[in-house]
Amino acid sequence: MSEPVVLKGFGKGIAVILDSSCDFEIICDHFKQKVINGKNFFSGYEIPIQFIGRKLNSYELQKLIDIMKTFGGVHDIIFPWDQISFNHLLPSANEQDENKITITEAPKDAKIFKGTLRSGQVVKSDTDLIVIGDVNPGAEVVSANNIIILGALRGIAHAGASGNKNAVVFALEMNPVQIRIASIIARAPDEENQDQEKVPEVAYIENDVIVIKPVSEF
Repeated sequence: MSEPVVLKGFGKGIAVILDSSCDFEIICDHFKQKVINGKNFFSGYEIPIQFIGRKLNSYELQKLIDIMKTFGGVHDIIFPWDQISFNHLLPSANEQDENKITITEAPKDAKIFKGTLRSGQVVKSDTDLIVIGDVNPGAEVVSANNIIILGALRGIAHAGASGNKNAVVFALEMNPVQIRIASIIARAPDEENQDQEKVPEVAYIENDVIVIKPVSEF
């Protein structure tokens, strides 16, 4: 690939083609310059975007999003299911680097919410729910099946609301007020070790009790 980053339009959105062999920091520099040069093209309340050519972990994805918001004037970003693969958004069993995340193929009818959920906001889904952002205290996410939070869970999460005890709640930072899976409820401990390193964790039912473990142990 001659350039680390190539931009192409599709409909009303943008396809960002990334060189898979190039250092990510170099990609960020080139992407930043292209966003600055094409600020009028990026500016808007929301924009559909597709990253292709390179498998991004959550840190890399968020960094590219931050570049678009900071230097391109983008207020919100849409990831249409037919435009993006989420195959690399949750840890796999054999993943050595905990900062890199992978996921099995997500169902195409899953609901995606992009942005931070603030106190009083509630997002519900009849299928799997993916939140690209934080769930703050006072906010609530409810799904008939699994909940995947690519950010911090500090509010309430209710997975398996349809009665599915096999549902899970995943978060890059797990610090909920309450987690509920099917009819089983778990609350956060009264005290949290602030010095404890934050790692991606998953909550699930084991012996009729909700347990929370690092993904590497799940």
